[in-house]
Amino acid sequence: MANNAINDERWVADRLASLEPPAGWRPSAAAGLMRFHQRERAARIRGRWWIAAMAAIVLGCGSLLALHSFRPEPAGIARPATPGSFKESGSSTAPVTCEVYTDYECPHCAQLYAETIPLLVAQYVETGRVKLVHRDFPLPQHPYSRLAARYANAAGQLGQYGLVVNRIFSTQGVWSLNGDIDAQVAAVLPLDVMEKVRGLLNDPKLDDSVAADMEMAREDRINQTPSLVIVARGKRQLIAGIPPFSLLKSYLDDLLK
Repeated sequence: MANNAINDERWVADRLASLEPPAGWRPSAAAGLMRFHQRERAARIRGRWWIAAMAAIVLGCGSLLALHSFRPEPAGIARPATPGSFKESGSSTAPVTCEVYTDYECPHCAQLYAETIPLLVAQYVETGRVKLVHRDFPLPQHPYSRLAARYANAAGQLGQYGLVVNRIFSTQGVWSLNGDIDAQVAAVLPLDVMEKVRGLLNDPKLDDSVAADMEMAREDRINQTPSLVIVARGKRQLIAGIPPFSLLKSYLDDLLK
């Protein structure tokens, strides 16, 4: 036991001696600063690698989510149609349908209609490859979104749906302050057409269109705006949020092969 204690003391003494700097050693602030910067750069590189790796994982998970979130159309069950074909544009025989759920008072929806929808229409809808369907999904926290939908749907019955939809979205920052949608719509419609729109606003049938879209939203499990549902090959694919057009284009091109 005594020998073990002596050996332990010697080992500790040797360890402590190894920590002593060599004779003649003098601290160098410049060398220390240089090593500090080298370690800092190495840490930044590791940080960038970690961020890139996490981004790749997130994108990979997103791809997996897209693949697994497909759900088939119910066999033998007719899905409720949106009253008024004015909400649809493009060829009825297009192999892919893009259903867009929006709230007129949602800023992200306005961004979608300003940036993504025009490209989608030009490259896919007007070429007959995609049919576009607009669906109303007014959120309860937005006091004027249902009124905006009534203006758009009333205009749709008079053949002015697209014009009014774009006007409502593009002026969202103005009318959302006080609910004066009428002034914005009147700025783009002839006076006689605007008077007809105002006359249709009290038509209870306008609510049927919104109700049908809300029922579709329930079936599609929509819980935010904007949301896209891509219908192709007998399946419905939900895409929540605003996908960059480059990703949406790649996805549609794969479906259309």
